[in-house]
Amino acid sequence: MCQPIFRVTPYTPGMSTASISVATGSPPRGVVVLLVLQSTLISAFYLGVGGLYLTVSAKAGWPGWLGPENDPKDHWPVFLWSAYPAIMLSAVVGHVFAAALVPAGLWTLAQPHVRRRPRLAWTLAATTALCAGMVVLIMTPLGQHIQYWMLD
Repeated sequence: MCQPIFRVTPYTPGMSTASISVATGSPPRGVVVLLVLQSTLISAFYLGVGGLYLTVSAKAGWPGWLGPENDPKDHWPVFLWSAYPAIMLSAVVGHVFAAALVPAGLWTLAQPHVRRRPRLAWTLAATTALCAGMVVLIMTPLGQHIQYWMLD
């Protein structure tokens, strides 16, 4: 059964006639873990893969499909080399994890303790939407090309 967002309290002098029930404190640990997983995955994919693809495309001549002559490893900044495996994995198999995180995010958004925290609910909705966008993007020809390009 859903918990009401607004709770009416009896009138006492000096108080308004209604008070709003807003959740305080830290969110449940499971919600925080879900947000961290979604945020990490979408950051690696959109910033890492997308940024690398746009940077190399700008150097190679936009628009055009990038081939083996523009290997992504050759254009990756040296000081960020330790992050490259995570970026590559997010491009190749990240959509599988994103597809699992979308229903988890939607289910969590339906929970009353999340809806009572507007900022948490909006953040979770945004990360869930970006995970869904990642799954849809990988299914397009551009997404398939990015996967093959990262594996090349």
